[in-house]
Amino acid sequence: MTEDRKEPGASDRRHDPRFVVNLPAHVTIRGARVLCKLIDISEHGALVETAGPVHVGDKVSLDLPKIGPTIATVLRITPTHMAMVFPGAVVISSLLPKE
Repeated sequence: MTEDRKEPGASDRRHDPRFVVNLPAHVTIRGARVLCKLIDISEHGALVETAGPVHVGDKVSLDLPKIGPTIATVLRITPTHMAMVFPGAVVISSLLPKE
């Protein structure tokens, strides 16, 4: 797993380091549990690969490995990915490599 930092710029609103994890996970969208792949994560958001039926602004539950369900709001979608933001900080240390 590696830390994937973007260069700061006017259009970059991220304040937390984002870590590439590529782990299987599940997201619950409107009551339907959908398999997804957790691509990257930070304390305040995540990117998952999934084709679930979702809209920007929807509330979803992301079931994170070793952490459990976390409520999130869909921020951006593409045909294959969903970016989401958590309402508070999530402790992600159990998903990161041990040093």
